[in-house]
Amino acid sequence: MTLGCRAFFLGFLAEFEKAKKKINWEKIYDDNPKWTAKMLGTGLSRKKKDFGLIGRVGQKFGYKIDPEWRHIDQVWYLDLPKPKGWESTPWRNEVLVEHENDISNMEYTLFKFDEISAPLKVGIFYPEDEEEEYRDKAAEIIKKQVTSYPGEVYLIIFGFYDDKRGVYWHAYEIDFKGNMIKLHE
Repeated sequence: MTLGCRAFFLGFLAEFEKAKKKINWEKIYDDNPKWTAKMLGTGLSRKKKDFGLIGRVGQKFGYKIDPEWRHIDQVWYLDLPKPKGWESTPWRNEVLVEHENDISNMEYTLFKFDEISAPLKVGIFYPEDEEEEYRDKAAEIIKKQVTSYPGEVYLIIFGFYDDKRGVYWHAYEIDFKGNMIKLHE
């Protein structure tokens, strides 16, 4: 099962809306430690298999979650059938997720993705007023990378906040050639 960008984004939006019942997102938007803890879980919550909002999305799609594997915030993977005589169960990476509050780290984050093979690579960033600039920069960085997975695709999700709309999201699917499709929020 390979998860597509649209399915991920719709799952993310649904989980975000569901979490609004318990979390006042607007109140913690500028508080990076609290925001990140709600998005990715904490060291303590991860021991209880609570990987935050993003991890709940992966679990709903049937993935196992490995946080901070090789310095990636979350790696979603599937176990493969265990061949007779093998001690360990093989697995396949399906989705890499990086959540980065500081947009100036986007370049490093996207280059870090190139080190690990997966069909879907998701970056969540907060560009403030510079969405177009960072969207185009992401496409350029992705285009320059050597793909580690044939046909891999990137999902770039941008988060925003304003007093009228509250917290809202835009998303872009970008293929390894830098071609881009805007997904609706």
